[in-house]
Amino acid sequence: MKMKKIYPLMSLLGLTLFLSSCLEEGSSNYSESSVVYLDSGSGETYGKTLTGRFITSPQMQMMQPGTFKFFAYSWDEAYGTTMIGEIPADNVNINSDPVDVPHTTLNRATPPEVEEPDMFLALSEPFYANDEYYFGDHWLFEYAYEARKGEEALIEVYEVEDPESAANEVLLEVRLIIVGEPEPGASLTSWSDIIAVDMGPLRAHYEGLEEGQRNLKIQIQYYNKNSTGPMKLPYTYQLTIGNEA
Repeated sequence: MKMKKIYPLMSLLGLTLFLSSCLEEGSSNYSESSVVYLDSGSGETYGKTLTGRFITSPQMQMMQPGTFKFFAYSWDEAYGTTMIGEIPADNVNINSDPVDVPHTTLNRATPPEVEEPDMFLALSEPFYANDEYYFGDHWLFEYAYEARKGEEALIEVYEVEDPESAANEVLLEVRLIIVGEPEPGASLTSWSDIIAVDMGPLRAHYEGLEEGQRNLKIQIQYYNKNSTGPMKLPYTYQLTIGNEA
């Protein structure tokens, strides 16, 4: 994966911009730039957007289900819809080259100890759907960091063992790892990227502990350049697991 400047039309930690649209109430057309989760059904590859839309197009038939892409797209009432089972998906035009969103999987192992962890400049709150279907149980994080040309940023996410946590409380740690050899004389530059984290291992573990539906309370910590130790995102995030009795 190459380091990237921030995606077009996105500002630093601007996950709210994923939700921006030129669709006005009563309008019959829209244009958006969004991360899209690719899925398949009824013999069709289609996308689920961060704005809650279902979309499809001929170009999307060549994309891999189970992945995330970032691109601009537009829809007009004249384009119509395609039925995916019982759900109508808008037939959109894709107006930019799709960009792959990097992917990683939650590691339930304890994070390795390091003397000097690489520091984020910032980490966004996660963007996710509270089920395992809409985004394939993935959480999206936008993050910012510093690196030199020739270096690359990797992201790993761990479950931290916390003996003081209740049975339904979980602490995750998002780790930044800078790898590669910087070019001679290269200066530090600020970068921004986004990562899709598969939370399936976490769901599978806690669903296997007991039956019934319940909510996990998840806190997230990370190392920030402006802190002396791990700091936590400001909120607790809820993940519903299991099925109703």
